[in-house]
Amino acid sequence: MWSIRGAVSVLAALQCLLPHVCSQDPVSSDFFKNLHCLTHDMENMICQWDTPYPADKIILYKVCSRSSISETCFESTGNRLEVEFPIFSESDIRIEAKDVPGNPSIQFQKTSLDIPYVPYPPEIDSLVADYQSDVLYVNWTMNSTSFISGVKLSCEMNVLRDGYLLAVNETVVEYWFSHIEMFHWNWTSDFPLNCSSYSARVRCFVHEDYYNGEKWVSDWSASKTISADSSESVFPEDIVVPVGSSMNFCCNLDGGSRISAIKFKSDDVSLVDLGNSSSGIRLSNLQMSMPSGDNVVCLDQQKQFVTGTVVFVGYPPDRPQDFSCEARHLKVINCTWKAGRDTGLYGPDRGTKYTLYERFSQINTSCSGHNEDLDDYNCSFDIKKEQQLHEFLLLARNPLGTSNISLSLNVLERIHPYSVERFLIHDTSPSEVYLSWFLPGTFTSINLLCQIEIKPMHGETETRNVTLEGLNDSQYHCSLDNLHPFNVYDFRVRCASYDHFWKWSNWSSAKRHHTLTAAPSRKLDIWREIIKTPDEREVTVYWKHLTLREANGVVTSYRVTWRPLHSSEPPQETQLTADLNKTTINLTSSGEQDYEIYVTAMNSAGSSLPSRITTVQPPSDVSVERIEGEGDGINITWSPDPNVSCGYLVKWVPSGHLLDPSLMWKRFPSSAASGFISSKYFQAGLRYNVSLYGCRNDDHQLLKQMVVYAEELAPLVAPNFTIQETTSRSILVRWEAISEENLRGFLQGYLVYVVKQQNDSAFSRFQDLVRHTETKIKNITDPAVRVLKIEDLQSGTSYTLGLQAYTKGGMGPIKSFSVLTNDNAVGLILAILIPIVVAVVLGIVTSAICYQKREWIKETFYPDIPNPENSKALQFPKNVAEGGKTIKTLEMNRCTPSSVEVVEPFPKILDTELNSPLSDSGQIPEDGSEEDNPAGIIYTQPATHDDTSNPVLDGSASPSVVYIDVQSMYQPQANSEEEPDIDFAGGYKPQMQLPINSVNMDNQASTEDEVAASSGYRPQENPNTWAGDSPGSPTSMGSENASFGSPCSVNSRHFLIPPVDTKDSLKPTHVGWSISSLFQTKQEE
Repeated sequence: MWSIRGAVSVLAALQCLLPHVCSQDPVSSDFFKNLHCLTHDMENMICQWDTPYPADKIILYKVCSRSSISETCFESTGNRLEVEFPIFSESDIRIEAKDVPGNPSIQFQKTSLDIPYVPYPPEIDSLVADYQSDVLYVNWTMNSTSFISGVKLSCEMNVLRDGYLLAVNETVVEYWFSHIEMFHWNWTSDFPLNCSSYSARVRCFVHEDYYNGEKWVSDWSASKTISADSSESVFPEDIVVPVGSSMNFCCNLDGGSRISAIKFKSDDVSLVDLGNSSSGIRLSNLQMSMPSGDNVVCLDQQKQFVTGTVVFVGYPPDRPQDFSCEARHLKVINCTWKAGRDTGLYGPDRGTKYTLYERFSQINTSCSGHNEDLDDYNCSFDIKKEQQLHEFLLLARNPLGTSNISLSLNVLERIHPYSVERFLIHDTSPSEVYLSWFLPGTFTSINLLCQIEIKPMHGETETRNVTLEGLNDSQYHCSLDNLHPFNVYDFRVRCASYDHFWKWSNWSSAKRHHTLTAAPSRKLDIWREIIKTPDEREVTVYWKHLTLREANGVVTSYRVTWRPLHSSEPPQETQLTADLNKTTINLTSSGEQDYEIYVTAMNSAGSSLPSRITTVQPPSDVSVERIEGEGDGINITWSPDPNVSCGYLVKWVPSGHLLDPSLMWKRFPSSAASGFISSKYFQAGLRYNVSLYGCRNDDHQLLKQMVVYAEELAPLVAPNFTIQETTSRSILVRWEAISEENLRGFLQGYLVYVVKQQNDSAFSRFQDLVRHTETKIKNITDPAVRVLKIEDLQSGTSYTLGLQAYTKGGMGPIKSFSVLTNDNAVGLILAILIPIVVAVVLGIVTSAICYQKREWIKETFYPDIPNPENSKALQFPKNVAEGGKTIKTLEMNRCTPSSVEVVEPFPKILDTELNSPLSDSGQIPEDGSEEDNPAGIIYTQPATHDDTSNPVLDGSASPSVVYIDVQSMYQPQANSEEEPDIDFAGGYKPQMQLPINSVNMDNQASTEDEVAASSGYRPQENPNTWAGDSPGSPTSMGSENASFGSPCSVNSRHFLIPPVDTKDSLKPTHVGWSISSLFQTKQEE
């Protein structure tokens, strides 16, 4: 063991040393391989090497070690040598193999910088397993010969399952001191230690700061192993854990079998391999289990049940709630509490157990508190003699923990007696009873306060308190007075401490009792109605039945007596049964003598005081007033009368029923000036007569007469109405009043509806008439009006009239009637004459205007056909020379038909373009005619038609002339060649014919049959040569002199004279012209 001074010297020496490289020959380098040296204790150096020979071959080596201190040589037979380690000097070592051919050798030098420091391997002294807590305890030692006190050790701890599964690899830090002989380490397994065998090993690294060479970790210690527990197959067993815990379970099978699955609550859980035949599962955040626990089941490779366990998940006991202790009497204290939160653990082993501990007496009492079906737990404690102060501690315990609560009390201040027993009732009088009851317990040193509840069958509950001296298990009693006779009561009793009130005892069971009968305690409320006849007076006396409380028993009969007022004669009397409430008395005595009448109610215990009323009717002059109800009743006001001594009486009866059984009345005190009568005494929609009387000495004077509806309703029927008179402009309507029974309220007025019918429609429903857009409504607010004249109507028109009555309660039904107004003769005549007069006047005015404008109308709508002879454009001078430059030639555009109808399949003949017959000079013949082209049309080709221009005339100053074949609309009647040549005398000359069979033109002129026929309008062509076919039709192609089918202007393609349908001519086969040709012509011009 080194000292601090020696360590410093070693450090100084090591810093001065330098390493030397070994030297060896090539043979030695092949023999000595993997040579390395180390030291375990810094005192000896151990070197090892490998050779080409097998490891079991024994080789003799000669080893020489020389240092600055000494030199040593020795022989060794192993590939390992141990020599002294000169830490302060350099070592020169030579190794020579003696029995190997060639004697290979190696020489090397080593210093402390070249030698790594490797501590001795630790040695595990003990490995102990705690199977309850699954903790593994490891104790180990180390060779500390080279340690410096306080040196730091870093030890790596390994725990292996079944020798090859690493369970944990943890590095711990220790410090070695001279007094330490053993190191300790413990590890808590996540799986039960019972499931597998566990091995532990350790290696350490020494932090030797004073050694400048390399420092290596030690080799692993020898492993220490503990075997698995084979007594059970599954671990842990029937464990109790708190909610939210994480638990690991394992199954271990014998015989080398393997676990195929582990189920938790019927669910498969991923397996964890724990060794050869062990497997486990990890469960996290466990929730409260079922009362019987949750199952963990292990299955073998055939999915068969092998073993299992139960896990109970719950809570530790909650702190007891509402903990309270009280004395039921002076012998026993009873404590109660609530368990609080449910623990989820049940049964004698896992359920919560309670213990009550009293500190002064040092007594523990076990309480049967494991039955958690109880809402309140209780535990009794016997009171020791003369002990008043008590201090209790209630302790709750289950496998997961404990909780407690404490309480201090004085027993005299916490007395809560038991319920009363044997409760009895006895009658003393109709208004008094005697009560007795038994109270268990000892109360000899205190006074008791008992409360008696008196609950009548009809009425409010009453409680009375009595104070009694406390006794020991004794009978208590008291009397109750001021009860109502002939009434049913429910009695019950409870008691408490009077000196220190804490709590009432529970109520005793209710005891029902019927008090005795007594004479009626109240006089009858009576009224009378008087009907006078010539022979007698009939007085009907009414009275109101007494209530059961007023009658004090069952009324058996009524007695009515009467006699003349201020008379001493015996009264007359009649006895009536208890179900009657009126009787009639006939007073046949002469004169108007008044009577006094008495009515008495009787029961089995006696009779009531008599009620008195007289037949006196003081004179009164009142008018009938109308008052309105207020929904919940009627309110009647009057002026107070100082002469009234016995109050006011308000009587009401349905209208028209003077002696109706529903007659009712109500009395008010003399000081009252108004009275309210609830609507429950009235029927909605029924009219009542209300009378107010003032009472004086039992005489009643009428003060006010009223009619009222407590609640008005809409009329039940519609008024009956008739049409009294009908004119062309008005209708007179009359209706009848609604009866009082059907009115059901005070009449406010009438609504009259007037609507004109359309398409004979009728308005049978109220909604149809009221909602019609053209309905006129007349509101009659005077209920007395029953006649109405409806004016401003149309004559001869059907109207629907509707009549409806209304009250404050709403609108009644509507009755409708259709009526037709009379016709108006004057209006009909005017309706006929006015249109006729207007038409005649318009005709005359139109004729006059047309006469004045007749010339304009003629020119506009009927113009004269112009005479071509009057056209200056067609008048040519006789001498060409006279014309001079004023001579102009008419030109026309190409006349192209808009459509062609083929009637016969002749080959198509194209239009022929001909040369102009004019001379090269372009001059017109001297006669001024166009005889050179008798059968053609002079046509000037438009400049845009380049493809039809005549090349002969391109250089000429005159325009190009083209002759085309234009066919007639009709079939030709004669050959134009047979027509004679005729010279026209004058006027308009027709154009020449154009032969189409040859390009060379024939000098033939077409003339009229008679010269005289040329006067006026002359056709452009011989009418005899007109053809009915359209130009270009096949029928016209064979004619040499085919011409226009109708006279045609040189600037138009339209026929001027329509064809005449004669018997010799054919009907047109096709109309070759259309409106499009007109537009085309306009565009070409």
